[in-house]
Amino acid sequence: MRYLIAGIVLLIGLAGAEQVTTHDFFRITQTVSRSAATPGAWRYTISPRTAEARRYWNVIVDSWRRTLTIGLGVKLGAFEVVGTEKGLHFLPYCQQVHPGCFTKPPLGGDLQGWKLELVLLDLHNNLDAALADAKKHAKPYPATVTLSRFLRLTVYRDGRIEAARSGWKP
Repeated sequence: MRYLIAGIVLLIGLAGAEQVTTHDFFRITQTVSRSAATPGAWRYTISPRTAEARRYWNVIVDSWRRTLTIGLGVKLGAFEVVGTEKGLHFLPYCQQVHPGCFTKPPLGGDLQGWKLELVLLDLHNNLDAALADAKKHAKPYPATVTLSRFLRLTVYRDGRIEAARSGWKP
């Protein structure tokens, strides 16, 4: 009897649970340049995959742009983007990435904080993967990694990474 009650409680709990994935919010698009100036240069674009991810990404990008415009840094998990008079600097930040390693925007409407954390962690995973691949392919021309409507990172063969705004001006 005890097992029957426990089974019923478990089924009721599972019926109300929402399926959550942590790897489908963003996608990486890879292209190789065919231009005469930079043949073979690799480009990576990280962008939201679904309508839900786009809603979160719009809130995140708007907040991060404002943060950089007023002179504060934006934490992107393992990295931090800091604005200076000469432009943006891309610096190491968190060794062990967790939700506290991100600059979190204020949420409104039906956006949920726990899901924002999953979106940010997925963003970090995709950024990390794109940067690792870009470092391998940054020869003979630099590779670029773009966070849609926010940031463009140029990865050089010596491992240097330069940051610039992408799709907006302060």
